[in-house]
Amino acid sequence: MLKQRQSSNSASGFSITELMVACALSGLLIAAVSTYAAQSHIDLASLQHATSIEEDMRAVQSTISRHLSRAGFIQHTNVLTPFISLQNNNNGLSNVAISQRVGEPSNSCITFSYDKSGDGLISVSQGEFFGYRLHDKAIEYRVGGKTCLQGGWFDLTDPQTVKVTQFSANLLHQSSWGAAYEIVIALKSAINPVVESEEKFVIEVANDG
Repeated sequence: MLKQRQSSNSASGFSITELMVACALSGLLIAAVSTYAAQSHIDLASLQHATSIEEDMRAVQSTISRHLSRAGFIQHTNVLTPFISLQNNNNGLSNVAISQRVGEPSNSCITFSYDKSGDGLISVSQGEFFGYRLHDKAIEYRVGGKTCLQGGWFDLTDPQTVKVTQFSANLLHQSSWGAAYEIVIALKSAINPVVESEEKFVIEVANDG
């Protein structure tokens, strides 16, 4: 009876070989799940970076378009249209100027002014001298009427998260009705350099004829 019971216990258990095979299969399964989870995390992070870059691009494009399209505007109540050329207003200001900061590519800085407050004047105190330029992989915006060559501009983009690899402004055409400028912007994620975005758009400036 003892011998028979021992044989029955042996038959109902697992051999060492079977246990080793089971452990190996379990290890492969865990490795596959871990790899899939890691890849999913990477893909999700890349998607988040790509979404963030696109959001930054839309914000920059919207900001530049909104302000540049009004370059040269001066409120005037005695004419049919409030858009009066700065050159014809005898105030010595130019509508739009394109230049660059030292060490940056040509046409990577654009400056202009307009009557944001609607008081019929252009003044530094009202923050009505605008501009955007490329500097140290960031797009900066103009402060206090500073020139493209001067310091003291503020970052519009965050260089810790996004690198600006291109920013340029070019005059496409100009006539009595106004002018059109082509803006080119290229961004790259500072966290994942594979994530990039580039936009080329045209801004019409009715008061820059």
